[in-house]
Amino acid sequence: MLYPFQLVSETLLPLPPVPPPSSAAAGFLALARTLSGLFDETPAVLYLPGASSLTLLYRDVSYHWRDVFDSAGPLAAGLNAPPRFFGTTPARETAELTVRPGPPGQAAVRLRSVSGRPFDRLQGLGVRLETGDASTAALLAEVAAALPCRAPCGVFSRRFEGLLRGCGLLAPTDGSLFAYLTWEPVPQEQLLLALTCAHKAALWRAFLQDGLQPLEFDWLWTHYYTGEAIFLLEWELALGEVLEDLGYHVDRGPASFRVLDGEGRDRRFDFARGAPAEKLFLKLLFPLDGR
Repeated sequence: MLYPFQLVSETLLPLPPVPPPSSAAAGFLALARTLSGLFDETPAVLYLPGASSLTLLYRDVSYHWRDVFDSAGPLAAGLNAPPRFFGTTPARETAELTVRPGPPGQAAVRLRSVSGRPFDRLQGLGVRLETGDASTAALLAEVAAALPCRAPCGVFSRRFEGLLRGCGLLAPTDGSLFAYLTWEPVPQEQLLLALTCAHKAALWRAFLQDGLQPLEFDWLWTHYYTGEAIFLLEWELALGEVLEDLGYHVDRGPASFRVLDGEGRDRRFDFARGAPAEKLFLKLLFPLDGR
């Protein structure tokens, strides 16, 4: 910080046992999820490229420091490099809370402030983590920024696969375009619902531009075929955006149609023998359903 802190108090508090995290990154992500659930807010992430530390910032929150300890203390104490919690006191000075392992079943809780004056309530919460490694900090910063605060799963680029696997949070989805972070086993429908419009556009682009048919289309076709609610409108809108961006054109005749790519070439699709991406593409272009 910009100035030295003065000790307010250091006490031992009961600490409920929690399973140790599989890695420091897993512990930090669990900590972020816990705090996001406590405040019902997704944090901003403060991170400078090349740094080995990052800070989660919950801007519009007011709380008693015991609320943070009670919810996040066991997780914080379980990290090899315990995070530092910062907030602003009613006297408009910055205060710090740290939680470290104490005797069995207890945690050493230290409170400090700029002036050394005691405090209870704080506004705003910054959670600073030192990772010791710039590449880990960079990956964690991106994951934390997109971490769902309420949903049981999140969607990430495949380049985060190694980090998520090391945290024990990678869902087994071989053949999918994206990597899926899950806190618990979830059905395919939850993974589909986690996809944003941007994710759906990336899936359509992978199909139309690169000829890929990722696993996500299999999930979607299964739900389409069984008639379950899958929010098709967003898939259709995403497809329309990608078709326009790639310069595709659908030429419809009285009894036939042609799909032309951006270079005017015919693209052929087979509903009967095609894979799920082809079936869905044709269903969205010609949405009349006889079922």
